Parts: sequence; C-alpha cells; structure tokens
Amino acid sequence: MRLLQLARTAWDAEMLHLRRQARAHGFQAAYAAVALVFGLMLLVMLHITAFVALLPSQGPVWAALIVAFVDLLLLALFGFLARRAGRDPVAIEAKLVRQEAVRQMGDSAARVAVLAPLLRSQSVKKGFAGAAMTALAVGLLSRR
Repeated sequence: MRLLQLARTAWDAEMLHLRRQARAHGFQAAYAAVALVFGLMLLVMLHITAFVALLPSQGPVWAALIVAFVDLLLLALFGFLARRAGRDPVAIEAKLVRQEAVRQMGDSAARVAVLAPLLRSQSVKKGFAGAAMTALAVGLLSRR
C-alpha cells in the first residue's frame, strides 16, 4: 500500500511541476511576443530614419532602393547563418545514443520476458545447472 501512495505522490508532484513549468513558459512566451512587437517597431523606425537621411542626397527612389538593397544583403547573411546553425553534431550523436539505448533496453526486457518463465518452469525439473544451460542457450539465440 505504501508503494502505491509513494507512486501517487510522485505522480502528483510531477504533474504540479509540469503545470507550473508550462505556466512559466507561457508567461515567457507572452513577454517575448511583446518584445518582438517593440523590436519590429524599432526596425520600422530605423528604416524610416535611413530613408529620410538618404532622401536629400539621393532622392526618394534611390533612397528606397538603397534601403531595400541593404535589407537584401542582411537577409542573405542571416539566412545563410540560419541554415548553417541548424545542424549540431553533438545533438545528432546524442539522439543516436538515445535510440540505441532504447533499442537495447527493449532487447533486454524481451530477453527477461522470455527467460523468466523458462527459468521458473525448468529449474524445478532440471536443477540449477539445467536452468543455467537453458538460459545460456536462449540468450545466445536471442542475439541473432
């Protein structure tokens, strides 16, 4: 009974932790969205300022083209950096290690599921040595 109470307490604590963490992430996302709006407004103001600064010497058409060309260069630069930043070899290796560990865990669980009933049923009839030989044979066959 105590085991079930501990499991229930652990479950409740984990759910409370996840709810509080989700709430904190929600607030963080809302604050980030507001900051993004103000960042976009700042970017628009910088574009207008650059356009107005270029207007007397270049004229309206050339001023707009210069601002657009600088935007295009920045777009290309940050687009290139974004494409390169997407691949993290350590993260890829960690994912492969996790997949291998999960696969081996499944293999071990399957081996135990096969061996446990076999050892129980055969150990009474054959004795300990016979059960060990049976377990060894099943272990060798399951690796193939």
